[in-house]
Amino acid sequence: MKEIRRIREEERSLVERIDTIVYNQRHDFSKEKKGEDTSLNNPPEWTWAVFENGKMMSCLSEIPFLMRFDGQNVTMSGIGGVGSLPEARKGGNIKALFETLLPLAYENGVMFSNLTPFSHSFYRKFGYELACARNEIRIPTSEFAALKTDGTLHPVFPDDDTSALQTIHHAYIADINHGICRDYWPDNRAWRIFTRDDPYSTGTFLYVWRDNTGVPRSYIKYQDQNAADGSHTMSVQELAFTDRTALYGALSIVSGLAAQFKTVIWRMPTFLDPTDFVKNLWDIEQRIIPRDMTRVVHVKAALESMRRPVGEGTYVLEVCGDTQISANNGRYLVEYGPEATRVTSVTRAPDICCDIPALSQLITGYRSLENALRSKQTGIEVYAKRKTLDQVFTPRPQHVTEYF
Repeated sequence: MKEIRRIREEERSLVERIDTIVYNQRHDFSKEKKGEDTSLNNPPEWTWAVFENGKMMSCLSEIPFLMRFDGQNVTMSGIGGVGSLPEARKGGNIKALFETLLPLAYENGVMFSNLTPFSHSFYRKFGYELACARNEIRIPTSEFAALKTDGTLHPVFPDDDTSALQTIHHAYIADINHGICRDYWPDNRAWRIFTRDDPYSTGTFLYVWRDNTGVPRSYIKYQDQNAADGSHTMSVQELAFTDRTALYGALSIVSGLAAQFKTVIWRMPTFLDPTDFVKNLWDIEQRIIPRDMTRVVHVKAALESMRRPVGEGTYVLEVCGDTQISANNGRYLVEYGPEATRVTSVTRAPDICCDIPALSQLITGYRSLENALRSKQTGIEVYAKRKTLDQVFTPRPQHVTEYF
């Protein structure tokens, strides 16, 4: 007998056991954890599991987030911790979990779902498609030697006030699709997680840069990566800034760390140009990491909320092949103007037809329509109103700012 449901508090350790197998972790469950702070653990209702004859066989976490989408805050479910015991692999449990939670997310008004895949092709089966790439750059710290800016750097430790971080982050993600609002969870949970690393024991450091008037305008979080040969690399975990001056204000810390670190590694957002950070362009080592995936959960709501072109216009979009959320399938008349967008169901001929993976990229602005039509991935057909559709489906800055 198979049962799919959210877990209970007493079943948390069963999920942890599956995680140790799936993610090659090691943990001694025979030792009782005494005095451990569990206040930052995910609530049990965030985790779904499949039970077979009472035994937990597969699980995943569905974490509620508020993310930025075309200048607005919208609901998003972050999927993580997906895994099955070896004896349950290829048994359809993960498929069953997505077929259970995605329609429920639709009913609850969730607009998008994001995840970091182990296999992009695997999650395309559930409607997900690439939503965020990162440029991983490796630069000698000597390139930052001359970088000096007005302002001061201030360390942030666990339990310090995080209001400055929140102010900076709020401004940073304002116009970035997929940016996660860290003031969404209660009890300052997101910032407590972000700042919980003790720098002295973990080698993870966090600094706020304030301008010469004392206003906080950027922060940088980095980790000391110690190689087997004894060399040290400065790995930038996160850098948020309010403007150009603040970006280089945060990076000015590198000039003072050249004696400690030979190299800086940064998985930077793709809306920044890596060549801006060096004088000698041959010093850059760069690779593109196609990382996070997204899925539009509620098509009608997303079409109503996405950015509008200047002026007025209409088009008919047909959505087909959503096997998890059948309510998304159909034809939508989209009427937009200076004040709002209205979306209604119609039966007339479509101007464009999309499957869910392709539509997810177009709606969030990961790629333009012109770019998408060159893709090897099928899923888009344009029949009419190409000029209008090119103005609707435009590229916008992307950056999934959380790991989950």
